[in-house]
Amino acid sequence: MKPLHEKVTFALAALLYLLFHLRGGQNAVEALSGTFIQLLTTLPYCIGFTWITVRVITHLHHGRTLAWDRIARIFFTIGIFFGMFFALYEYTGQTVQEHVAAPVR
Repeated sequence: MKPLHEKVTFALAALLYLLFHLRGGQNAVEALSGTFIQLLTTLPYCIGFTWITVRVITHLHHGRTLAWDRIARIFFTIGIFFGMFFALYEYTGQTVQEHVAAPVR
């Protein structure tokens, strides 16, 4: 049985993963659809980088496989990074467009 702090940190990693992929909208439907699209956009990258990372760790430990919860933590961590970078990309794209669309005095 896993200690309580491992269960809590696992749940916290999953919550942060979802938090970093949240997208805003005018209403709840737009926010949910934006979040879902964001999750689907980053999913292939997260899976690929997680697979590569797990293969490297397995190779370094002479073929010993990682437990599923460790692999999920790696996935969540990589997903947090991708969520942050995609959010920064979207945010800077919006601010540039708003700046260009602003009237010149």
